[in-house]
Amino acid sequence: MRAVLTLLAAPASATDSSLDFRSCHEWWHDRWVISSYSHLQFAAPVAVAVFLLACRTPGNYRNDAAHKQLLQTLRQCLVEVPISGEKNKGFVSPCIGMDVASLNGISRSRLIDALGPARFCISQNETSFPEKDDCPADQNPLWSFYRLADPMAMGGGPELVCMANKSTYCVTLEWQRSR
Repeated sequence: MRAVLTLLAAPASATDSSLDFRSCHEWWHDRWVISSYSHLQFAAPVAVAVFLLACRTPGNYRNDAAHKQLLQTLRQCLVEVPISGEKNKGFVSPCIGMDVASLNGISRSRLIDALGPARFCISQNETSFPEKDDCPADQNPLWSFYRLADPMAMGGGPELVCMANKSTYCVTLEWQRSR
């Protein structure tokens, strides 16, 4: 530090012996120029990055007007599935073309509040009906956005699935097609 102050305080002449460094590399590595706290130069950005990662939300979802509108539109589409289209014919909601990736990270409870109870609960091994409004923690809730022509027929269509992976929020919210 004293060397830097000396350099700043007194103008250097071409013959000044205090600047008798062999190269710029030596000057920058002088023990007075480089702080003894140089290890903190690396630790501080790492600490900030860890803090920001710990405080981030698990996905893209924010409780703002655009996301509220998207949830409201999805809810309206669900309500219209049973009454839309021609009677005795299948119907697929036009909402299945909507990009729902911005809802990744939404809590399961907020999604259920917005869309109503899940239609089914699925896991890799089983399918069941929801207990009360939500599915068991080890199953993912889904909502059907289609109607079959014959209500007694087996079949499938586009479904909105909250891939929760045993958590309280949707890691991803995605369209899947059942069979």
